Amino acid sequence: MKQGKEQSVKILPLGGLDAIGKNMTVFEYGEDIIIVDCGIMFPTEETPGIDFIIPDFSYVVKNRHRIKGILITHGHEDHIGAVPFLLKEVSAPVFATRLTLGLIQNRLEERPPRRKPELREVAPGERFALGAFEVEFIAVNHSIIDGAAIAISTPVGVIIHSGDFKIDYSPVDGRVTDIHAFAGYGERGVLLLMSDSTNALRKGHTRSESILSERLLEIFSSVKGRIIVATFASNIHRIQQVLDAARKYNKRVVISGITMLKNVEIARSLGYLEYHDDLIVEVAEANSLPAKKLVIICTGSQGEPMSALSRMASGTHRNFAAGSGDTVLITASVIPGNERMVYSVINSLMRMGCEVYYEQDEDLHVSGHASQEELKLMISITKPKYFMPIHGEYRHLRAHARIAESLGIKPSRIVIADNGDILELSKKGVSKAGGMHLDRIYVDGQDIEDVGNGVIQDRKAMASEGIVLVSVVTAERMLIRPPEVVAKGFVAGSKVKVLEAIRADTQSQVHRMLAEGRGELEIAAFLRKHLKNSIFRMTRRNPLVEVQVMDV
Repeated sequence: MKQGKEQSVKILPLGGLDAIGKNMTVFEYGEDIIIVDCGIMFPTEETPGIDFIIPDFSYVVKNRHRIKGILITHGHEDHIGAVPFLLKEVSAPVFATRLTLGLIQNRLEERPPRRKPELREVAPGERFALGAFEVEFIAVNHSIIDGAAIAISTPVGVIIHSGDFKIDYSPVDGRVTDIHAFAGYGERGVLLLMSDSTNALRKGHTRSESILSERLLEIFSSVKGRIIVATFASNIHRIQQVLDAARKYNKRVVISGITMLKNVEIARSLGYLEYHDDLIVEVAEANSLPAKKLVIICTGSQGEPMSALSRMASGTHRNFAAGSGDTVLITASVIPGNERMVYSVINSLMRMGCEVYYEQDEDLHVSGHASQEELKLMISITKPKYFMPIHGEYRHLRAHARIAESLGIKPSRIVIADNGDILELSKKGVSKAGGMHLDRIYVDGQDIEDVGNGVIQDRKAMASEGIVLVSVVTAERMLIRPPEVVAKGFVAGSKVKVLEAIRADTQSQVHRMLAEGRGELEIAAFLRKHLKNSIFRMTRRNPLVEVQVMDV
């Protein structure tokens, strides 16, 4: 490892704090930079029409020549989803375990970078140098195969980034969290532990993934009709359990959802999924099978509007319609913020006559994140001098900090950071040394924009209040026809009278401003503000007001 005069490591979280998603952290020593994770955050009701949100890469792009490597802990979208966008801006090798790399390759095929990226497969336990850093991937359990924590040895000490983890003593694939590796670092000395806080509010231990097999077999044995199983497309263990249950009870399986199909294909090609070819059927064959012989595995466990399950619930799926006799298994916990979407789908399915098993059936979903006792174990075996909770909303971070305090770590040695903070870590301590402004970067189809363009605010206004469109045509400082006024999604008690009042008001204002010699841009700007105020006075509503003035 390179030695230098620098006495501190800079840590810059660009995402993953005070929210679930958009995980990305920059580590910097001297002229060397490494990045851990590069994920997306899914939209909420506050971001209508947006596909997803990615981290602000400004600092990384500005320092692209210093990047030694991008390290990815596991293959969930909130950790890999923004990699294609980053690789369009920077050229740096990507390091990940086998399945994670396969999922990244698939994302890069969807959004190819300008140049072919360097992708390097890493096995847990393998150590390698990246400039001033030496890194080791450590195997951990999670709700996706091939999860890893990362130990980062620096000239000032060892940093352990836990990634997303839990401690499962009987995982489906027999691959357990490598407690010995963590304990080994603890014995040699860990300067800073950065640990997953998602379940910091949950007491006890997170249950093993393997307990689901028994419950699935119980349901499969008793159900007489079609079974629909919704899960994360990345949860390969869960998919394997469903395939095994279907085989045991002589059922056939159809996979619904492009991402689900692709992930199954990738996992099988890499040896992470095992099944006979005749177990899986195409849609055409599926529709000809008796309902009791069919299992549908699909996306939609979080109520995503365009997911297969949501479209079945709304009757808009082009191949399958949910209905009486169907049994739906939603095998995932509800991610905070998604409750309304999930319960809306559940209500719709129940109205259609479906039997729905969801979060209330505790044996049908298992978290992929460590609960309080496992978090205590991680801190106890790594024995960090300093502690930083990561991956969670502020309430999760604060709860995790209290856990660390209960184990004897002084509050002065615990840092709860925000995205954009600049942290300095040395043998003497960890502290905030300033911060940087981070924009919210939205991906909308092929467009990538920051919040400053006002698109999100306009969409929210249209969604809640509607829109009023006003068109004015002038020539030689004269209004050549009455203004046109159209309202969409705008509800008022006497809509016709309101529109007539808007039209008359617009006409009066345009005549006045033309007489004063005002130009079309000035007229349009004035009308937007004036009409918004007058519409609110008339209706107590705040629709989006758009005005077009054309001089012909």
